[in-house]
Amino acid sequence: MRSLASLVQFILGFTLALIILAGGSVAAALYFVTKLTALPARPSFTNDQPAVTATQAGNSKGAATSEKSGNAPAALPANAYRAKVIWPDGLILRDRPGYEANSIGGLDFNAQVVVLEKTSDNEWEKIRIEGSGQDGWIKGGNTERLN
Repeated sequence: MRSLASLVQFILGFTLALIILAGGSVAAALYFVTKLTALPARPSFTNDQPAVTATQAGNSKGAATSEKSGNAPAALPANAYRAKVIWPDGLILRDRPGYEANSIGGLDFNAQVVVLEKTSDNEWEKIRIEGSGQDGWIKGGNTERLN
């Protein structure tokens, strides 16, 4: 009887050890898979967004600077409002609405813009970058209205 109890105790201990080993292995594997599949931070390069000088902004078609002679911001056009970019990876600025449009720059996360108009289906927004006066189109729904 004593040897049978010892055998059951051995089998139970061995089984418990295998379960603990398997559980630890699965936990370690999930940890490493999660770490390896996380996206790295988006790199930024100097040529991501074309630099617009004050003279270029003043001479460009439909451009307006965000400041008048003092530090007061310029008045907004009718139905326009200030907003910030809420898409974490930033946005592509395009010359017209649509994915096939040419890229003319980009916007970083939390960049302040003026939303000038939207397409009838609200899929695209025409914006003006504050400070540079550059106009362009971005994918709709990626900005948050500021008060």
